[in-house]
Amino acid sequence: MRKPHGQQGEVAVIPLVENPGAVFTPQARLLVVNEDREVIAGPLIVARRRAYHREWLLSFVGVTSRAVVEQWRDQLVTVEEADADD
Repeated sequence: MRKPHGQQGEVAVIPLVENPGAVFTPQARLLVVNEDREVIAGPLIVARRRAYHREWLLSFVGVTSRAVVEQWRDQLVTVEEADADD
């Protein structure tokens, strides 16, 4: 997550995948992780997503404040892996 965008809890992310539109789909479950791959937030459920220059803007279900996402600035975002039992 690069940084918050606006005041409503959107975040700007720089995708590291070839097809971010296929990854950042509504209802996708994402985790915020630090450099050591430790989960620091999530799962977060994508509510909306849109391409914005070379970045993507994401909003999450239940997150409506810039203050909430500010703590995740400069962290990594990954897709939550499905359980083996699913």
